[in-house]
Amino acid sequence: EFRKAVSRFMEKVRGDRVIFDSDRIVMSGGATGAHETLAFCLADPGDAFLVPTPYYPGFDRDLRWRTGVQLFPVVCESSNNFKVTKEALESAYEKAQESNIRVKGLLIN
Repeated sequence: EFRKAVSRFMEKVRGDRVIFDSDRIVMSGGATGAHETLAFCLADPGDAFLVPTPYYPGFDRDLRWRTGVQLFPVVCESSNNFKVTKEALESAYEKAQESNIRVKGLLIN
């Protein structure tokens, strides 16, 4: 019942332009639980998520410790205000591939 209420609320927030399926809403007891749940669902131990630097240090705890998922850095430079560039994403992905690391997603923080 709660997930149905959440889906109705989200539909109103989006101006009734989007339909939310309550069966596809996952509830979590906070950000750490949400991060961990996503990691368990989307990746296997040893897989990785690309994550632009600098990133929230709690991600190491939330995403790595219990799940075995790696965080593979997308190096962002202070010279361009740490913007995520296509080149930085491609470079990180290629480095992961060269290291035989399967990239399962991109974590934007």
